[in-house]
Amino acid sequence: MLLIGLLVLAVGFVGVAVDGARLFTARRDLSSVADAAALAGASALDEAAYRASMGREIRVDPERARAAAATVIAEAGVTPDTQVDVAVDGSSVEVRIGRPVATTFLRVVGLAEQHIGAHARAAPRRL
Repeated sequence: MLLIGLLVLAVGFVGVAVDGARLFTARRDLSSVADAAALAGASALDEAAYRASMGREIRVDPERARAAAATVIAEAGVTPDTQVDVAVDGSSVEVRIGRPVATTFLRVVGLAEQHIGAHARAAPRRL
């Protein structure tokens, strides 16, 4: 009886480790995509404002920033169930991204999937 109990406990620990690794990897991937999209968006400067101010004013062009972030996200091949929010103000770009990740072993305790997310914020800076 003790051996069966220990075996069930060991399988439980292995299951948590496998699902935990899957969730960690998915979160890391989403974080990388969010970082890249925010940086791409922050590099889309409002060139007219920059030139008009003779380089004193550095602003993000909202339309170009959203387009740049969307391109990075599309090229990353995120799944269709991924939720993406790109917020752009004049000084920065913030990307929030999240999606559900199916679990294997945690289904036994009622957790068929977990929602994971990541966010990143980037702003242009003067060199």
